[in-house]
Amino acid sequence: MRRRLVAIPLLILAVTFQAEAVKIIDNGLAPPEIVHTPVSTKPRCKVFAPPLDLIFILDSSGSLRDKFQDEIDIIRRILKHVTIGKTATRVMLIQFSGTQHLEFNFEKFTDREELLAALDVLRHVSGITRIGGAFEFALQQLKTPGSGLRDGTVPKIVYLLSDGRTHDYPKDWQMSDVLRREIPNIDIWAYGTGDYVAMAALANYTQSEQKIVTNQNLQKLEPQFEKYHGTEICEQQPTCVKGSDKPLDLALVVDASESLDHLFSDQKKFLVDRVLGNINIHPEAVRVALITYSGQAFVHFKFNSFLYGNNTSVQGFVKNIRSIKGTTATNVALMDAFDLLTSKDPSTGIREGVPKMALVLTDGHSHRSPKDMAEKMRAAGIIMIAVSVTPRPLVDEAELRLIAGSEKRAFTPPNLHEFESEFMKYVGFGCDGIELPPDAKPQVRGATDVKCTEHSMSIVVRTQRALQGLMYAHMYHDEPECMMKKTDNNREIQMTFTEGKCGLVKTPSADGRGYHFNITVILQFHPLIITRADQGLDMSCFVPSAVPRQELDQAILKNAADTQCNYRLHRYSPGQCVALDAKVGETLYHRWECDSPPEYNYLVHDCFVQSEKHTQQILDSNGCEVDQHFLETPNYSRFKDYPDDAYVFQEMSVFKFPGDGDLIFHCRISLCNMKDPNAPCNQSIPPKCPKKVPVLPVRQKRDVSAEQWMSAEWRSKQIRKRQIELKNRSRRQIVETKQGYYMTLQVETRTLNVLLSESIRPRDSVKYCDIS
Repeated sequence: MRRRLVAIPLLILAVTFQAEAVKIIDNGLAPPEIVHTPVSTKPRCKVFAPPLDLIFILDSSGSLRDKFQDEIDIIRRILKHVTIGKTATRVMLIQFSGTQHLEFNFEKFTDREELLAALDVLRHVSGITRIGGAFEFALQQLKTPGSGLRDGTVPKIVYLLSDGRTHDYPKDWQMSDVLRREIPNIDIWAYGTGDYVAMAALANYTQSEQKIVTNQNLQKLEPQFEKYHGTEICEQQPTCVKGSDKPLDLALVVDASESLDHLFSDQKKFLVDRVLGNINIHPEAVRVALITYSGQAFVHFKFNSFLYGNNTSVQGFVKNIRSIKGTTATNVALMDAFDLLTSKDPSTGIREGVPKMALVLTDGHSHRSPKDMAEKMRAAGIIMIAVSVTPRPLVDEAELRLIAGSEKRAFTPPNLHEFESEFMKYVGFGCDGIELPPDAKPQVRGATDVKCTEHSMSIVVRTQRALQGLMYAHMYHDEPECMMKKTDNNREIQMTFTEGKCGLVKTPSADGRGYHFNITVILQFHPLIITRADQGLDMSCFVPSAVPRQELDQAILKNAADTQCNYRLHRYSPGQCVALDAKVGETLYHRWECDSPPEYNYLVHDCFVQSEKHTQQILDSNGCEVDQHFLETPNYSRFKDYPDDAYVFQEMSVFKFPGDGDLIFHCRISLCNMKDPNAPCNQSIPPKCPKKVPVLPVRQKRDVSAEQWMSAEWRSKQIRKRQIELKNRSRRQIVETKQGYYMTLQVETRTLNVLLSESIRPRDSVKYCDIS
């Protein structure tokens, strides 16, 4: 999935070595504006290859669980051989067992790397096999407008990956004939999965054994597609190293007059989410000044403000500003903004040679026209953008156009979804002469070496620019032996921590062969203050040493009272990315998860969905559905099938309440000791609801046997989880305990922004996936 850089504090990166690991962690601050890795643009390529619409139909039934990866490998080999492109081979993929799921259509990916990456997240579904149902589903998808299917002049190949053993005979061969009749220029080929292939059945579909590949003749796979193996000629692109975000001096001019009093909170939300959320506020990146006004203007802080020099502080300030009421004098506010943006006084924080912008939030209706002042500002080279959250007919759109000087920089509710497309031209990646791709990501550059002895850990960090500040163990910045001050221009920093000091955690390995060391280190790029450039490194390594059995057993013990739970909405499946926005009708998955001890399961109950004006119960006190249109009774199957990775989940079709855009879901989760024969709650999980609703299968990880989940790998996972829990224990929302249960906690999702259609989402909007 392609991504834009998201304004999230200190994004996460894991780098694994043979015995050491380094992970950049979230320190709760604004996102870093300094990036320490080269990011390359995507070269433009010319493709020369015959066109082909290729439809993979992937058998994910239970009988092929152990062969699922073989099927994926076959798809990989085909994709690497054919030429992928808009005018060459385009790909659709359908996964099936007893039910079918469209993974992606022809429009989703037109790049080989993206297709191969999409295969990485596919998970086995399990269930019975219905090949006829898969052919029927493929026919429906090919006929669906927007699937990307090209006309009859383009060849089409349905490539079935299966052993040919189906539960819906004779529908399988009947639907293969229907598929040929109704889709012009289509053929069916197959890969016979496994060692026991029903060749007669596959030959029925393909009408020729020459179109079937099995493990006995795999050497014929690529030659089958030789016709579609073309050429790609790509231009060479330079490498862009991002030193900082594009510098910008930004004056925020906010109308706080009486006409906007009822919409002032909406105006602040827009400012926080869509302006401040898309910039990096830092002395070397975007500097911000804030002006609010009604009949007169108030300059709250200038570009040089020490207190408001990062995203967190500015967002906090904006959330607390109040409406002034009174008349509207936009011209007066623009005068103050002009004085700030054209000042020659360095004490204001204004920078020479840096682009200047005034972003005005108003509904128009100024007592005196701002036209002359706005023209003066534009003549001085100041970029003018005007925004209103006020709907028609209450907004003066003509005045907004006068301020902006152009319709494309004047935004009202009908075109507000295009705001980011214009605004992001002036902020973001700073790379002269090169436009970076939307998925460019900041990372730590260069090697970070970690070495351990039996009683210490030594680290070496190399940065893109010299650190002239501090490096210290997290929470131990005031202890001399845990902190190092650096003032030279050397980009390499070295430090050693000893056992029992500076928060260095020592934990035995699951197999008893040694100890894991772990410590969190902060790189503070300013000698006095924490800034958005700072980064936290979670560092670990392993030292071989015999571990006493008693110490090993003690390491994996967990107290139920320490349990924490979370509630997230996921896109694609319960195990994939977290969704922060979705359109009506889109499928999302609720996921409730607790880090409780293995003998404890939990019940999800008393769930509500809440918007600004509505509150609706969706699960009752027993954990049963109230109305299936909101949410069906959750699925508890993973407690039995995947005890080492258990959570509760359920699929949902996204809905919204009329007039409201945001939804929050909140529930109660009650813990129950399933091994306690006297606990009445162990008969209530999963809940026994009057109406049994079938749960749609979703893509999950491969099954894990009881022997495997009690293995050394599982024990190691538990020890590491426990180690993290001991270091980072956040406050929980414990509520009145449900009768018969051990403990009850309150959980809620992040706010979900519900869109009526995909067209409302900005063209360059941030794609949220994964935010924890």
